Amino acid sequence: MKRKAQTSQSEQLESTEDTNDARKKAKPLNTSSCNKSSETEPAFIELEMPQAQVYYYSSIFSLQDCESYYSDLASLSQWSRPVFKVHGHTSPAHRLTCSFGSTPDKVYNYSGTSAKVDSIDYPPSIKIIQEKIESILNAKFNFVLLNWYQSGNDYIGEHSDSEKGLVPQGIIASVSFGIPRTIIFRNKSDKKLLRKIILENGSMVIMKGTTQRFWKHAIPKEKKIKDGRISLTFRQLQ
Repeated sequence: MKRKAQTSQSEQLESTEDTNDARKKAKPLNTSSCNKSSETEPAFIELEMPQAQVYYYSSIFSLQDCESYYSDLASLSQWSRPVFKVHGHTSPAHRLTCSFGSTPDKVYNYSGTSAKVDSIDYPPSIKIIQEKIESILNAKFNFVLLNWYQSGNDYIGEHSDSEKGLVPQGIIASVSFGIPRTIIFRNKSDKKLLRKIILENGSMVIMKGTTQRFWKHAIPKEKKIKDGRISLTFRQLQ
């Protein structure tokens, strides 16, 4: 990743009150500062976030590809609704999930549940998506967790991705298909320090370095949204 432009300014899993309020207060990303893409390298923006490395690519897939991938992913048979255990209480997730990995013994543990590999047989669409982002980032991934937010009532509260079992300070790459949704970043030390991005159809957000150690992120409820979004989050498991 060489081409970038910076912005000009600067756990509780299923809680939404704070994140909905944060969505109104967070400083939006200034996309006007985005650099122009080349034929071989899509444009991206580096967010101004202390002790974090977060990059946003507004578009890496064509609209036609986005529509095709969303349809393919929505038809997968592996979708299920996980149950989380937090502080001794269990709660179903407010979204559907499934996961794929190149090695069946790899398990990603987070928030009182485990994202086990549902299949080592990657669907063709996921293979193509993964190969494209690996080419862009010059990195390899061996696990992908899919989340399906079927409407604006589906969400994930503020959290940091568990780093247990991951390559230390490795790359986490999340690709979005479907209706645009907001992602909020909140600094763990200064809770008033917020950043906001609209995750567009066909976009990708990258988190690396010490981002998870110092920041939380969330996809808050947006009740006016009636359509769905599917995200694919690629990770590097040890």
